[in-house]
Amino acid sequence: MDKKFLEANIIEVLGLEALPDERKIKMVQQMANLVQKRLMLRIMEQLTEEEKDEFEKILEGEDNIDLAVAEFIQNKVPNFDEMVKEEIVKVKKELVEKFGITQI
Repeated sequence: MDKKFLEANIIEVLGLEALPDERKIKMVQQMANLVQKRLMLRIMEQLTEEEKDEFEKILEGEDNIDLAVAEFIQNKVPNFDEMVKEEIVKVKKELVEKFGITQI
């Protein structure tokens, strides 16, 4: 894991401090959504068919869905915290490459 990428402020790294706050917020939200989608794919790859069915039922529920999802992931995906860090680093590295930043 690349700790410097994990801890880096991507807005500063990309030199986007001058952007209006609403644009910075939108960019960070888009990055968070991308990380979330990638995590969902990785989680689904690790689950058995029965676990996938159980997870889908949780997602279709309406009561305390966030808590139920968190509990499910904690029980079924023991390396989830590490996966989150890995995906954050990947997204940041991809953005740095795309913008042609040579040092971080």
